[in-house]
Amino acid sequence: MVSPRTNLGPLTTKFTYPAKCSATALGCTDCDYGWQAQSCGTLNKANTQGLQDDTDCWPPRETSRTAPYALNGWGYYSPGLECPDGYEPACSATGSMTGDFNFQFSVLDHETVIGCCPSGYTCDQPGGPQTCKSVASRGSIQVVSCSDGDSILNWLTLPETFTQTNSDGDESLSTMDGVTIKAPMFQLNYQSSDLPSSTGTSSETTGSTRETMASNTSDADTAPSSGLSTGAQAGIGVGVGVAGLLLIGAGLFFWRRKRNTRAPVPTTEPKSEAPGNYISEVDGSTPPRYPPAELEAATPELEGSHTPSHTVRS
Repeated sequence: MVSPRTNLGPLTTKFTYPAKCSATALGCTDCDYGWQAQSCGTLNKANTQGLQDDTDCWPPRETSRTAPYALNGWGYYSPGLECPDGYEPACSATGSMTGDFNFQFSVLDHETVIGCCPSGYTCDQPGGPQTCKSVASRGSIQVVSCSDGDSILNWLTLPETFTQTNSDGDESLSTMDGVTIKAPMFQLNYQSSDLPSSTGTSSETTGSTRETMASNTSDADTAPSSGLSTGAQAGIGVGVGVAGLLLIGAGLFFWRRKRNTRAPVPTTEPKSEAPGNYISEVDGSTPPRYPPAELEAATPELEGSHTPSHTVRS
C-alpha cells in the first residue's frame, strides 16, 4: 500500500521516546492484540476502546496534526538521520526498486529510507499502514484500558486465563497465550546531500589523529633521542654515586693511614745505667701498625731486649 508522500519535517537529532508510549492498549478486554503510543478518546469509533494515536509519542513535526486512528500512518521525516531513543533501524530501502520492505510512503530513486522500530520489533505492513510488530508470550506487560476517555494502567501476565461469555450467555474458560503488539514505525528519508559534509571528514580526522598520537607515542619509545636516553642517564647517576662512595672510602683510608704514620716517636735521652732490661716508653701509644717513616734522628731499637754491657777496669 503506497500513500501520498507527507513530509513531517526533519529528524536529525535523537528524539526521547516517552515511557508512557510503551504501554499496550488492547483492542478489547479479552483481545490478543493491541497498540502502543495510544490515548483514550471518544471520537474514534474504529475500536471499542476509542483509542487514537498519542501525538506526544511522535517526534516534533513542522505542522500540527490531529490524532488519527490507531497507527494509521502519519508520513515520513526528511531529512531523517536519527532513530528515536529506544528505537533502531529494522528495515531499509535505497531507491524505488531495492529494499527489504515495501514502505507505505514511496521512495524516490535518489533516496535512502530507514524504518525505525523498538528494539526487538520487526517492520510490518500486512496490506495496510506500516507498523512495528512483536509478539509477547511470557512475562508481564503493561496494558492500557479506557473508561469514559480516561486511561487506566494495569499489568497483564501471560499466559492469561479468563472467563469468556458467548452471545447465549454461556461462560467458559479461555487462555490467552500471547499478545501481538503493534508500535509506530518512524520512516526516515534522506539523500546523500542531506548528510553533513563534515561527518566523514570528522570521523576520518578523529581516527587519523588517534593513529598519529599512537604513532608518536611508539616513536618516542623506540627512536633514539638527540641526548642521552633515560637508561643511560640512570646508569651514569648510579656510577657517579658509586664512584663518590669509593672516593670517600679511599679518602678515609689514607687519612687514617697518614694519621697513624705521623704518630709522634719521642727521641730518648741517654740515661744513666739502669739495672735490668728496659723498653723505651712512647707516651703510652700503641706501636704503629706499619714501619715508621725514616727520620733524621736514630730510632731506638724496640725489638727484643737490650742489656747494656759495662767494662770493669781493674
